[in-house]
Amino acid sequence: MLDLLLSTTRNLRAHALRFFLTSLGIIWGAFMLTFLGASMKGVADQFENEMENTGPKIVVVYPGSVIKNRVGERGARAVELEAEDVERLSAYGSVEEASPNLVFWSQIVRAGRRTKLLNVNGVNANAQRIRSFDVAEGRFISPVDVERSERVAFLGAVAGAVAARRLFGGLPAVGRRIQIESQSYRVIGVAKEKGRQMVGVVGRDDTVVLIPYTTAMRRIQHTDIVSSMVFAPETRDRSWEAMRRARETFGLHHGFPPELETAISFFNIHDVMQILFTIQFGVRIFLVSAGVITLLVGAVGVMNIMLVVVGERTNEIGLRKAVGASGRAIFLQFFAEAGAVCGLSGLLGALLGVGFAQLFGRLGAGAGPVGSPPVIDPFIVTVTVAALFVVGMVAGLAPAIRAARIPPAEALRAS
Repeated sequence: MLDLLLSTTRNLRAHALRFFLTSLGIIWGAFMLTFLGASMKGVADQFENEMENTGPKIVVVYPGSVIKNRVGERGARAVELEAEDVERLSAYGSVEEASPNLVFWSQIVRAGRRTKLLNVNGVNANAQRIRSFDVAEGRFISPVDVERSERVAFLGAVAGAVAARRLFGGLPAVGRRIQIESQSYRVIGVAKEKGRQMVGVVGRDDTVVLIPYTTAMRRIQHTDIVSSMVFAPETRDRSWEAMRRARETFGLHHGFPPELETAISFFNIHDVMQILFTIQFGVRIFLVSAGVITLLVGAVGVMNIMLVVVGERTNEIGLRKAVGASGRAIFLQFFAEAGAVCGLSGLLGALLGVGFAQLFGRLGAGAGPVGSPPVIDPFIVTVTVAALFVVGMVAGLAPAIRAARIPPAEALRAS
């Protein structure tokens, strides 16, 4: 084995330029597969994270209107949901928890001398888990706050141009007071920053002010109507079952047939994530196709160059056989050279791809609205190198078999 390794190394060095030119295509293919795989995984991971920032299983319910046949919109009746509907929805086993979601866009919010326009949402304590709010300071809205209609507020994230910084300039916010439409509220907590959100069905969470929905009904809305609600199914796959049960429940209590689509509409985060999964599947097919083409091109190139090498080294083959070398030894020699060319080229290309992906991530990724740093997938790198090595072995079979079958007398005459 050591003799085979040393002999392979000497032969590769003796024909270094030829083997290097042959390996350029393999290096480029491994580089592109590694870099593209890292880039696609980075984009897919960011999209998924941004959607889950809105809520990993969130479903938003919007009331619509009941339109009678042959009457049209003139006879339409608005569907007015109420707080009891949230409790009815939560009673189903397919629903994990639910919350009213009263949305008030661009409200005047003051803190000292600062005045900002921020979105205000009226929610209950379940909204923290449904909408994936992590507390950075203080606490979230509690059931007691909702029951007592307390004038308390939970602010969006600490860092960046978001609610807490915009109102207090980076100073501690918990315990201080803000005014929403000239009414005073005590800040009880601040959220951790979510960053970009791909889906903003209820606004950007980093710039939102959350208050108890009972307080919002009494002091901002002045009605008991629930303009929208959010809920989390037990699992994403059960979201459609939960939506069907919601239609049946609301139709029973608000006088419309469950199949009437204009009465209730939904936004289901799982629908968007399925689109993402479809895109990811398409990207995988593209990468696999590109990989197959790279492997085929690499195999053809290696096989051709090895056949040329066998023809040029016929004299060497004859001399080795004349002094006692077996056909098996000749076969292993050329077989090892082909595998070494592909394996080393694939490894070098993969390392270049990993290095460039890391450099790209540090220098330029993440600047755009959908920019994201590449994420190295060790599985893709390993499969790329292993596949190229296997291709080299397969491509080297024909030249190695041809070299092993050359008769010694014919090889010596060729010299």
